[in-house]
Amino acid sequence: MSSDNVDYMFESNRIAWNQALEYHKKARRNSLQIGFEKPDFTTLNRDCDKVLLDKLGKIDFNGKNISQIPCNNGRELLSLMKLGAKEAIGFDISDTAILEAKQLAEISKLNAKFVRTNILKIGDHYADYFDFIYISEGSLQWFPDLKNYFNVISKLLKKNGQILIFEIHPFAYFFENGFDFKKQNFDKLTSYFKKGPYNYATGLDYIGGVKYEAQECFWFMHKLSDIIKAILQVGIEIQEFEEYNLEMANNQTAKLKGFPLSYLLIGKKK
Repeated sequence: MSSDNVDYMFESNRIAWNQALEYHKKARRNSLQIGFEKPDFTTLNRDCDKVLLDKLGKIDFNGKNISQIPCNNGRELLSLMKLGAKEAIGFDISDTAILEAKQLAEISKLNAKFVRTNILKIGDHYADYFDFIYISEGSLQWFPDLKNYFNVISKLLKKNGQILIFEIHPFAYFFENGFDFKKQNFDKLTSYFKKGPYNYATGLDYIGGVKYEAQECFWFMHKLSDIIKAILQVGIEIQEFEEYNLEMANNQTAKLKGFPLSYLLIGKKK
């Protein structure tokens, strides 16, 4: 894939996410702005977050520099700050997401700042800066080459710094291209072995569920083996890896019992 094609896809995704975030804000009706006025407010309160909070509770955040990459509108990173971290910096490609993140940081009065950038172009200013980087659901699918992505993550981590990935399982992406459980249209299943790119033609409003004529965006299927290999290749050793039947994709997979829908991975930079 040429660099020109990759740059075009990232720019198209930036526009698509700016468009989607406006729908998200309408659906939330200022609930985040109201919530972050309270010292004990957190967005890590979904059913699936129980396993995340259990793992986070075993990590010492006191005096640490933390990040989330990408960070969307900062709500999760600000919630993580309340575990005792010294400073948080979030990075995201969406202008709209970063504007809201800065607003939420100001409301919460937490020591957090947010940077709008293509993740792959984060500069050396932040090299060896972070003790902990959080990677949340729906993050990895936007990067065509995971080794390039994890090279950035490794560069930003201090020695012995940790990553925690709490992500949608690749299995859940089988159903993202028009498969309908009632129709049983198996020709619409996403291939586990075809990277893509794929497109969400009716938008990215997973908050309000509004369908709209969306800017073209590009996402990619990554096998678990590709994810694990990319992490190991950049000098991050895997400490923990667990798979769960916890739905976080906001699609039909909530109906599936006994299948892997999410996973959690903890790694440390050697």
